[in-house]
Amino acid sequence: MPEFLSEIWLRELDRVVRDAVPASALTPLVIEQVVSGVPGRGEVRYRLEVGDAGASVTELGPADGTESDALPPFDVRLTTDYPTAVAISRGRENAQIALSRGRLRLGGNVDALVRRSDVLAALDDATAELRATTTYPSVSRS
Repeated sequence: MPEFLSEIWLRELDRVVRDAVPASALTPLVIEQVVSGVPGRGEVRYRLEVGDAGASVTELGPADGTESDALPPFDVRLTTDYPTAVAISRGRENAQIALSRGRLRLGGNVDALVRRSDVLAALDDATAELRATTTYPSVSRS
């Protein structure tokens, strides 16, 4: 059982999305996710890319304030803390509510999410099994 946002979990997420979205002429979509306070890891950044080659997930290094020339620009960036990311992943909190309460921040072209809602729904369905087998380490309080 992979731990949420671990390297193993991100590799499994990549495998699942690759299987779920076949290569085809899709309107490209790049979503960057940034989660702070991940137990044992600190900040975790990764990208979900959907396009002509299908879908993939790539882990990124820590943010240094610059965008790499090797990466395509993101359409949307989602930024949150670990407890909120866990609550959304487990279905205990709705992303729209987290957004309205300031626990989830969106950057970039939010309309891109609306235009690609079909793909996002398919990915949500495809990742259900991964979510069911994911473990969620607790945040230790000092």
